[in-house]
Amino acid sequence: MMDDISVDTNQEMMLDANSVGGLLWDIFGAEMTAEPTKCAHCGNQAEIGTLLAYTQGPGVVLRCSTCCKVVLRIVQTPDAVYLDARGAVYLRLRR
Repeated sequence: MMDDISVDTNQEMMLDANSVGGLLWDIFGAEMTAEPTKCAHCGNQAEIGTLLAYTQGPGVVLRCSTCCKVVLRIVQTPDAVYLDARGAVYLRLRR
């Protein structure tokens, strides 16, 4: 007999982007979780640390906390870091 409790695996695998703060530091050379970004899909403006982080795949996917669309993708290989920010209108880098 199956449990009546349904498990949402996406919810279980999701963290907030603060969990990848060290990775963001390595890429940008600065603390990024408190910096603002704007979702290209819904226009939500929020701190990068509030994005939803999926870290179980071959890379990291950061999604908007409002519409759940992809804002950033990060993949590391031995030779390079690939950053896809097509889902962000902007990422702010403080001087």
